[in-house]
Amino acid sequence: LGWYMTKVMHDKDLHRFPLLAFVLCLVMAFCAEEFFGVADIIGAFSAGVIIATTPKAKYIESKFSPLSYLLLTPIFFASIGIKVVLPKMDAAIVLFAVMMVLVAVVSKLIGCGLGAKLCGFTNRQCVQVGFGMACRGEVALIVANKGMAMGLMPPAFFGPVIIMVVCAAMLTPILLKLVFKPTKGEAPEEMEQSDLVDRYDEVEQLDYVSQGLLAANDKLREKNQKKKD
Repeated sequence: LGWYMTKVMHDKDLHRFPLLAFVLCLVMAFCAEEFFGVADIIGAFSAGVIIATTPKAKYIESKFSPLSYLLLTPIFFASIGIKVVLPKMDAAIVLFAVMMVLVAVVSKLIGCGLGAKLCGFTNRQCVQVGFGMACRGEVALIVANKGMAMGLMPPAFFGPVIIMVVCAAMLTPILLKLVFKPTKGEAPEEMEQSDLVDRYDEVEQLDYVSQGLLAANDKLREKNQKKKD
């Protein structure tokens, strides 16, 4: 699929790239749910990985970003919110929700912090990475909604999941501010320039240049065709 997408992306008609990427996401999401029995987000994520390896990945992203932020994302969260029916908040449910928040933060701190430690980061940087990854969002909601639809999770547990997502999203910036705050007598950490930023800008500029060259080539071809006619 990656080879086929790369081959197709060399086509000169830029308008068909976002449409082809959208169709690929829908098809793989359908296949993941119908043929493999997993959540459709797995198929859509796989399609995104494939599209990201193509030469026109940045161009496709620039076309989908406004649609995602202005339409798809608000509709998704609104649909999840409409389905939420908070159970009676007795002591057991409140305790369960609190424990889920603690487990969500601590598990990310340990898991991601340990991975950062294995990559050579300092202890403080490991804590920063762990707290930075503590935020939960749409993936947790999709998994919980899928589990409830398949009967694997009682509907009474969906409310605590929502509470966990909201609390983790609110706690993450607060925790990051605390762990990035310099101690007394310590100079603020200097931001290190990453090569990924340069590579991202370089690829983006190459996309713009290629689009301009293709447009100029099309105009030249039309001009030559008119002269022949």
